[in-house]
Amino acid sequence: MAGGGGLACAFLCALQCALSGLACGGAPRTVQVEPAARLDPRPDPSPDTGGVYHTLEAGQTLFALSRAYGVEVETLMSANSIPDPSNIPAGTEIFVPGAPRALPVPPPADVPALLTWPLRGKVTARFGPRGQRGRLHEGIDIDGRRGDPIRAAAAGVVTRASTARGYGLMVVIDHGGGLTTRYAHASQVHVRVGQRVEAGDLIARVGRTGNARGAHLQFEVRQNRRPVDPILWLRSRR
Repeated sequence: MAGGGGLACAFLCALQCALSGLACGGAPRTVQVEPAARLDPRPDPSPDTGGVYHTLEAGQTLFALSRAYGVEVETLMSANSIPDPSNIPAGTEIFVPGAPRALPVPPPADVPALLTWPLRGKVTARFGPRGQRGRLHEGIDIDGRRGDPIRAAAAGVVTRASTARGYGLMVVIDHGGGLTTRYAHASQVHVRVGQRVEAGDLIARVGRTGNARGAHLQFEVRQNRRPVDPILWLRSRR
């Protein structure tokens, strides 16, 4: 039994040495540690679908890239972890999943769907359902002061310049191809129905007419009469 106890003691001693990282002779035991993997914030192309990086130029938007590469805007936002597509600085590298090579993107003047901001101000309400009933807010609200200039987001023909229920004093511009823009809650209108305007032309001034709690612009974009998120159509602010 004494021999058995000695073997057990020797076994426990060896186990303790191994757990403490020391050899039984007391010499330090060398432990190899693998270096931590380097984290790369850029997504890697999938071996199945591939992809390329496109450097965003001044005036280009995710919508422009979407048209050029045939990739949904929402896919680009998800692949690049972009929460707000309205404020992407020039020079940003955008990963385009599935693209075999980098493609040229038409300049803003050649892309009629790209819109300029009609008013300088903070976006205070987004497109989409809101409130307990989930009623669709069909545009975005841009903060402003009474009398601030409202400008046409793109060239087109004025189809409405009058009051509308809920919207107050409003301007509607037809840009062709089923695309229209609406500018609501104005205090003054500076255009008439049938008038052709260019991007940046003064068309109205900020007010709080209609169903408005404060001075602001409600800006809407409609494609084939269907409300769409204006943020996806507006150029990045410089």
